[in-house]
Amino acid sequence: MAIIQDAITSLMGGGGSEDWLGQLRPGSFRGVPFAVVNEEGSHGRRQAVHEYPYRDTAWIEDMGRGTRRFIIRGFIVQNSLVYGGGDVISQRQALINACEAKGSGTLIHPTLGEMTVSIPENGLRLSGSADNGRSFEFTLMVIESGLKVFAITDSTAAGDTVGTNYLKLVSTAVASTLARIKSEIRGVSQGIKTIKGTVTFWTNMVDNTISEVTNVSNVLNSTFGNNRYGRYSKGTVGGSSSGINGNRDADDTEDYQALSELVSAQAVMDRQAVLDTTAALNESVSADEFVQGVADVINRILTSAGSVSDKIAAFEKLAASTSTEYQRSESSQQLAGTMNTLIIVLCSGAMTNAAADYNPTSRNEAEEITQRVATQLDAALLLAGDRADDDLYSALMTVRSAFLDTMSQISAGLSDLMQVNTTLPIPALVMANRLYQDALRANELIQEASVPHPAFMPTTMKVLRQ
Repeated sequence: MAIIQDAITSLMGGGGSEDWLGQLRPGSFRGVPFAVVNEEGSHGRRQAVHEYPYRDTAWIEDMGRGTRRFIIRGFIVQNSLVYGGGDVISQRQALINACEAKGSGTLIHPTLGEMTVSIPENGLRLSGSADNGRSFEFTLMVIESGLKVFAITDSTAAGDTVGTNYLKLVSTAVASTLARIKSEIRGVSQGIKTIKGTVTFWTNMVDNTISEVTNVSNVLNSTFGNNRYGRYSKGTVGGSSSGINGNRDADDTEDYQALSELVSAQAVMDRQAVLDTTAALNESVSADEFVQGVADVINRILTSAGSVSDKIAAFEKLAASTSTEYQRSESSQQLAGTMNTLIIVLCSGAMTNAAADYNPTSRNEAEEITQRVATQLDAALLLAGDRADDDLYSALMTVRSAFLDTMSQISAGLSDLMQVNTTLPIPALVMANRLYQDALRANELIQEASVPHPAFMPTTMKVLRQ
């Protein structure tokens, strides 16, 4: 038999048994070691089989890699010289405790290495006998586990995908608008006048709106938190979200004054940069300059300093601020409609891109912002569809799908809101202890209620469920 084994090994191109044994890892689960006799696993793809009448073959829809399941058979022995472990009775109890512990644990597989697994009901089967004496045999069934998140369709992070698709949308919208303008324009001078009038109406709204985005009070509040900058400031967004850790203060800095001046200066410079861009847009003399200028203004607002919520509100307002001036000729009406479509589409896309960076404090807030952005995108999609612009419609749909994937991933780890009613005002510490059994979350409740004094919480308020 040894001769046959050596011949097979030589034929298959393998080395000695020492090479194979050297690759094996000592088996363990949650740090409890054991010896492995044999193992097996199941692998494959999750598939949905679609069968149709009068068709011999089925369409197999791929739904991702299947969940890996493994069965390990091994033993534990008294004072093992191979893996250690000590007393066998203590080893058995440690293995039982490891398999009954809550949540997932780390398994060291002999050939696959380290992996995170869960033990199902009756996943560990132990057996002992008088014949075996100081050893126990076991069969361990494990299931590979992962994070509690919704699936993302692409390997790229969904948030980054929104930004990438937005840039593609800008390029598509600019090209599509220029092509349509050149096909609709009749008299050059009259056409440019119509475009200029439409754009000027919109830039006036930009000048009025940009002050809300780059408001120094809001920017400082968003950077340092409302505890440091002042609870009664005009800013509406505190540093980090209060819904997760109950703290709206940003990390302190040794040179607070210098950083504050830098943030304030950046907000002022960004506001001036937007105003300069709109001024350049108003001075344009060709269709190419007008179309590209609109995109430049929107991108400048998107990259300016300011809170995400202010940017979302600004783009929502600018998308609705299109010229309704009556145009006498059909050609002028078409040109004005084309420019208004460009403005609505780009503002909707920029709103979506900004919302992808939003950090909601609860699942309710995530659903609210998702509905708000989806409504705006649907209006832009309807406009693009009515104008039979397939490329623009497709680009908008891509942005919409990526955004919904992003918000699904974000909302998966958030808690719902619930309403709390009390007969009398109670201190925040007491309320935090009653709701969460954690008095440290009192600051969270104070920030949510925005009360003058933490000893008197409102009798009715909405808080995170967990």
